[in-house]
Amino acid sequence: MAMSIAHGGQSPCFLSELMYECLQKGPDNVKVKTEDITDEETRSQLQLILQAQTDSQLQDAVAQAASLISLAGHNVRITLENKQETALDLAHWYVLQRTRAPFERFRDGLTSLGVLDALQNYPVQSKCLFVKAEKALTANDVENLFQIIHSERGSNAFQAECRTMAFWQDYLQDAEIENNVSLEDVLVFFTGCDSIPALGFSPKPSLEFITCSRFPVANTCENILRIPVHAVYTSFRSDMDFAIRNSPGFGRA
Repeated sequence: MAMSIAHGGQSPCFLSELMYECLQKGPDNVKVKTEDITDEETRSQLQLILQAQTDSQLQDAVAQAASLISLAGHNVRITLENKQETALDLAHWYVLQRTRAPFERFRDGLTSLGVLDALQNYPVQSKCLFVKAEKALTANDVENLFQIIHSERGSNAFQAECRTMAFWQDYLQDAEIENNVSLEDVLVFFTGCDSIPALGFSPKPSLEFITCSRFPVANTCENILRIPVHAVYTSFRSDMDFAIRNSPGFGRA
């Protein structure tokens, strides 16, 4: 993972906010809420302790969570006064302490090439490498990826390419709001990735124009997309849709 990040590969944008905070501050300095527990039964047991209003309700809740309490090694009597602290301590044990060994191996792996140091020194800037951004892919995001390769300015070919370029921009706008072909499908077609790496693509994607085929052609190793020159947008869109929908996956575009 560290090698991929350091060399500009696809970033692992699958960590939770809690896991990222643990990498940044260390597990002992992170607060865990019951909502962070993914196991429904365990989460429900701790929430019952928190919600208890009487000693009777609390003892029933403690009885249901007896196995969890025993495994966590908690030997302090749980009362209405300390129930919240206890429940959060148990949540912290279940989410972080119980899995401490694999977490430390994961963290140690990120020390390679200074990735962990960069994360801890620049947590805001590094976050996009580890936690999936809520921002959806937009037409402008995809359009701005490309270096445009045109024919000689003023030539007949250049004029036709300018018209096709407008078609391409309209196509991306359509892909942003419609489900026939998504922007992620377009990205996969010419890069093999369904998202833009945080450090960008290398080499920089280029957009070229072809007249020898009515369908687009892509080189996923070089991040080259060659789009067909058309005179009418409807035919351009139809042929783009057909090619992208029928060429899924890396190396098959």
